[in-house]
Amino acid sequence: MTSRDFTDYIDHIGDRTDLFLVVAAHTGARRALYPGSYLDLTPSYALPDVTYLDSDARARKAFADPSAAVELAGRHRHYPQDPAITFVPGDYTRTLRELPAAEWDLAISLYAGPVSEHAARCLNPGGWLLVNNSHADAGLARLNPAYRLAAAVHHRAGRYRLTTDRLERYLLPKTSPHPTREQLHAMGRGVAYTHPATAYLFRRVTHVQRHDDQDHEWH
Repeated sequence: MTSRDFTDYIDHIGDRTDLFLVVAAHTGARRALYPGSYLDLTPSYALPDVTYLDSDARARKAFADPSAAVELAGRHRHYPQDPAITFVPGDYTRTLRELPAAEWDLAISLYAGPVSEHAARCLNPGGWLLVNNSHADAGLARLNPAYRLAAAVHHRAGRYRLTTDRLERYLLPKTSPHPTREQLHAMGRGVAYTHPATAYLFRRVTHVQRHDDQDHEWH
């Protein structure tokens, strides 16, 4: 297996390395979990230890021999050590329940569905969630007592910028009230917000009681 699968996909979706560099600089995260990653290898350009998880056959094939991914990430890495790359095949709505709890600094949810609900148990207390509004996952994180909004990420003129100012502006729906968790799941798409951002950083709240692999079944 060559690195062509990864580079072709990065060329298709755009290089998100700067996004992950901004997030890594702000959070100090070193170990990331990326459910629904498909072939997006750019987190490994910015973070030294990334676990990728996807059920797609092409992703399984590309990661079957991780040497190509490690070699590509090694050429683009922004950290001194060799990349650590792990791939877990499976549907994250089930497979995340089998992974260790409180093991990762950062969970990534980009265009993959309600990752936030299933990944919360895998985050260290005080860990971070990077999420966008695709499939309503930013809204689900907003409603989830396991998280609190910590920053907003904007992408303008080809650059990513993170802000922690006036966070009360964000995730306010244009039409009140905000949909419930059940409504968001039924809609399957993001809410229109008055002050949207490209992505959002949430912090895993340390004092919420853990419920192991039932952690995603909050009400």
